[in-house]
Amino acid sequence: MDRKCRPMAAAIADLAARQHGVVARRQLLAIGVTSDRLNGLARRGHLHRLHRGVYAVGHARISQEGRWLAAVLACVPGAALSHGPAGQLHGIVPRRERFALHVSVPGRGRRGPTGIVTHSPRRLPRSDITVRNRIPVTTVTRTVWDLATVLTPLGTRRAFEQAERRGLDRERLGALLDASPSRKGSGTIRKLLGERSLPLAATRSRLEEILLATCRDHGLPLPAVNVPLLGYEVDFLWLDAMLVVEADGADHLARAQRDRDNARDADLALAGYLIRRYSWTALADRTAVATEIAAMIGARIR
Repeated sequence: MDRKCRPMAAAIADLAARQHGVVARRQLLAIGVTSDRLNGLARRGHLHRLHRGVYAVGHARISQEGRWLAAVLACVPGAALSHGPAGQLHGIVPRRERFALHVSVPGRGRRGPTGIVTHSPRRLPRSDITVRNRIPVTTVTRTVWDLATVLTPLGTRRAFEQAERRGLDRERLGALLDASPSRKGSGTIRKLLGERSLPLAATRSRLEEILLATCRDHGLPLPAVNVPLLGYEVDFLWLDAMLVVEADGADHLARAQRDRDNARDADLALAGYLIRRYSWTALADRTAVATEIAAMIGARIR
């Protein structure tokens, strides 16, 4: 490589390293790469076109984050990843879900690049955009608002509940609802804002989260979570029904732990409490678990 080209190659590599392996044409021009040199890099396979004016550097095998950022870079300045991909980036929607590339852009009536679903909301203030993992993305609150238009009510609920652990701003979500009360999904958001928050922050395992969400999804009264009871700490307690439910992960399979669990269950049973334990296997059928818990609550508060 020509000595004069080495500093420029290093600058391109540095830019790509900060951006999940992708760069935009406008960024390369800004650091001094001429159009002729840029076109030459593309012809020689050093730049791989992902979208018009956006390239992967060195090879086209980029990460999911790289694909998301490439979609944002392919749109106008001020654009942000949104909807399903934004939910996945924030960790409130499972990565296993499949979504098209969604990007929200400022200004009305803009046509997006091929292969990208673009949204042009009436208002997209800078306060509704943040940066996560070096990718411009709608805030977790704005993302929940947008997800309500593409997810089922149950999917929106689960995203909402995860978002509450990640800084969901209920006041801002309420303001978005007031501004567009008839927007698709607004009924789901209105219902969620009117309900008591699901206490996911009190859970200590994924199994506990699933059991708690199962109660909410099936309309059961929410229990107290990880609370003291007769010298012990129980996972879930319905005090009125004197019902204790435990979410038992793999650590409860060990003999010593089983002995401790049995001794504790006996003490609580002598005090009048009913104890039910659920494993990962049992929670594979959430409807059956919810039906059983509802029956136990109903039988004990008659």
